[in-house]
Amino acid sequence: MLSMLPALCRARVRGLRRLSTWQVACLQTNADHPCVDSCPCFNENQPASWPAEFRVSEEVVNRYASRQPNPLRMEEVLQMKDPEETAKMLMTEMPVRLANRIAHLSHLDMMESCPALLCARARLVRSFAEVVRAADSGASLEEFANTIRAVKERHKHQVKRLTVGTHHLKRLLIQSGKSADEAIEGIDQFLDRFVLSRIGIEMLNSQYLSLFTQSRGIADPNCDPCALARKAGAIARKIAAEEFEAVPEVQVSFFGKRDARTLPLVPSYLLYILLELLKNSVRAVAENHRDNKSKEAPVDPIVIRVASDEAQVVLDIFDRGGGIPFELQQKVWSYMYSTRRGPVSADREDEATPLAGFGVGLPLSRLYAEYIGGSLQLISMPNFGTHAFLFLERCSTRKEGMPTYVNWLRKRHLLEELVELEVRKRAAAEIEDYAEAGSEFVCRTGLTAIKQMTVTNLARGQLHLEANSLGCPCCKMRISPS
Repeated sequence: MLSMLPALCRARVRGLRRLSTWQVACLQTNADHPCVDSCPCFNENQPASWPAEFRVSEEVVNRYASRQPNPLRMEEVLQMKDPEETAKMLMTEMPVRLANRIAHLSHLDMMESCPALLCARARLVRSFAEVVRAADSGASLEEFANTIRAVKERHKHQVKRLTVGTHHLKRLLIQSGKSADEAIEGIDQFLDRFVLSRIGIEMLNSQYLSLFTQSRGIADPNCDPCALARKAGAIARKIAAEEFEAVPEVQVSFFGKRDARTLPLVPSYLLYILLELLKNSVRAVAENHRDNKSKEAPVDPIVIRVASDEAQVVLDIFDRGGGIPFELQQKVWSYMYSTRRGPVSADREDEATPLAGFGVGLPLSRLYAEYIGGSLQLISMPNFGTHAFLFLERCSTRKEGMPTYVNWLRKRHLLEELVELEVRKRAAAEIEDYAEAGSEFVCRTGLTAIKQMTVTNLARGQLHLEANSLGCPCCKMRISPS
């Protein structure tokens, strides 16, 4: 019987992950309920007793999760001007992207023990169910627009929810025996993929809803990076002025032909990247001036140089804020690290300010750059300053950046089969050790029979002993494993 196996082996056998027959959806009536630090859904309910009307068939989720999302080109986004045609595209594409995110999150090890991650998945399941229902029922244009508005509201705080949940997950992984570096590396890789797919969903939803108020949507065929750099600089300086007496000027200059200065882009995404970079630069320069220079000394300006040709636009943001120590330069891309406070913790949220948040600004900026077909690089000189280089393609045929497709459902099945095989192998070895330990009162032939029977049963998927039904063929003695 299973109870005869060693305790560790029994735990691993019982702990094999099995797919549920349904997923639970968020129960909140108001889509904008924050549910970050505490989730009322899981505080008041257990998945086993979840209200039936908020359960979504695992089979339905898996059917959509097995399909590959279709990345769009910028020129296709620019051509989205008809709300009805865009709604048809979303009804096909959105369930696939949402289901893939549900499967990806479910694949994350130990996430079932993190309430914030459970809440994040439940919200994805609720949005998935509502979009599928709207598509299947032939919802009107207004009804579908209301569905997408609810989806946007429901996921408004999703990044903070993920930040809180992954900090909890990090502690659990370390407690389970992983090193801090291993835990952080795994979490960073997960968030890079997961958040990149989130940006794509958010872009499609925003583009569709904007068609009801403006004809071109959120994309601009002639986005001016110089104008956005000046705007981001003004915002960053205004924020810094609330914390520092002296803040640096932001100087913007352009190098190249004027007809190659603009590019087709989503301006709000470029503004986000520039604002995050400039908040870091303004804070670093202001702190460096406050701590190392007299009040009468001029504050070193932040210099932004924009250069372009027919293929690319490059922005160089340079500050003399003291730079980043060499040993910390790779850590700035981690979601578990803040350029201001070092390693971050969900327990230290009260330290966040508009100028220094929770350690996700730089990694998110790099993801936004990747999504719009560009790249972000930092070159820092300790005790001097930092260059941030943002490369952007001007071609409108570039596709939205998306993580390499992975069939998470298939991958989970394969991993479960590997875990089960490993359990069987270890169980076989431990049972043989068990038989050898109690074999002093049986002859070699009887012991061999026990081993053969045990291995045969394990090969057939049976994790229990049948030695008590055996007899020693030499001495006809009954053999008992105890």
